Amino acid sequence: MEARYASGTGVLVGSGAHWVLLTDPGDEQVVQEIWDVLSMTAPSGATVVERVMAIAEKAFDGDPPALALVDFTSGASTTLSRGSGHVRLAGPARVLSLDGGADPDGLATTRRLVGGVVASDRVELTPMSVRTAPAHRAEEVAAPPAAGDLIDGIPASILAAKGPDGPPPRTRMRRPAEDTGAPLPDTSEPDPLMVERIEQGTHTTIRPASAPHTPPTDPAGGPEDHDGSTTMRPAHLAQGTAPTVLAVSCPLGHLTPPIAPQCRVCHQRVAPQEPRRVDRPALGGLRLPTGEVVPLDRGVILGRKPAPAEGSTDWPHLVHLPADHSFVSRRHLQIELDGWDVVARDLDSRGGTTIAAPGRDAERMRPGDAYVLEPGTVLDMAHVYAVRFETGAVSR
Repeated sequence: MEARYASGTGVLVGSGAHWVLLTDPGDEQVVQEIWDVLSMTAPSGATVVERVMAIAEKAFDGDPPALALVDFTSGASTTLSRGSGHVRLAGPARVLSLDGGADPDGLATTRRLVGGVVASDRVELTPMSVRTAPAHRAEEVAAPPAAGDLIDGIPASILAAKGPDGPPPRTRMRRPAEDTGAPLPDTSEPDPLMVERIEQGTHTTIRPASAPHTPPTDPAGGPEDHDGSTTMRPAHLAQGTAPTVLAVSCPLGHLTPPIAPQCRVCHQRVAPQEPRRVDRPALGGLRLPTGEVVPLDRGVILGRKPAPAEGSTDWPHLVHLPADHSFVSRRHLQIELDGWDVVARDLDSRGGTTIAAPGRDAERMRPGDAYVLEPGTVLDMAHVYAVRFETGAVSR
């Protein structure tokens, strides 16, 4: 992990995969207790997040004025913020700050930190696995001088010799297309049904969840029964790969992040257990003004005429906003899933987007910046269309 911090009035405590930035508690014993938890020298039993929050709430008699935490243990980062603490995504990096996500007046000088405790109000954390190691230049080694008793040539008669001819290549068999008598479809024009759906501009396209993997049944004759000229595709390449995460289970069987002290769905306490890698479940849903809920089992694009990014192989849900909202852009807002995090990004929209996390004032999102959403966060597009991120049992 590479950490680069800017000096400030807060306190940065961290080492390895665990980092916390918070308001200075003014008590060295509190800082020492947090360091013991993050450096894994304190007795275990509860999760890192649960122990850190217990220390902070005791020190501040409730939620701290500002706290931002990130844990890279699960492979994909898990984040937590309280008060004016803020976590921002910057590519693979995570930027922790105590300014509520406001634009800094200027870029402060940063220093590298391997681990420890420093006075800071901003830190950028980058996993070392995504950094490119410098290429090593191979040293040229001179060839050893030829000895007098080594072969220094090959006779021309040997070089000109040829082996026996092999069998001729097999003729490729082409099967004629079955003539059904129906005319071939005209593909020079777009499908009128698709054009009609796009022009309506007021519906939501919710992609069905991927069906569970079932082994394909072999056709009669088995996999070896082909004409010898068919290119066989292995069955495992025909199946899509779903994103996976490390997870633990609550008493009701809901999957939740390993560092979470409570279930993200039912909020019951999660017993200590060994995390296991599973297909990522739906991370909640977006509730629209109509009452419809878009499940977050994949990304979402919202706008007057939403579409996936050009060249993208992903198939997000498409939420078509009313066409009469002129300040709402065609592609206005994007919701992405990154590990256990739900991330929102304004797509340089015309009317802009404001974000209001629970207990905080609304702020205008910077175009292109990534914002990690907390349950209950409201995203208001151009002040005419607002959606809310919810967790728990999401109706479809």
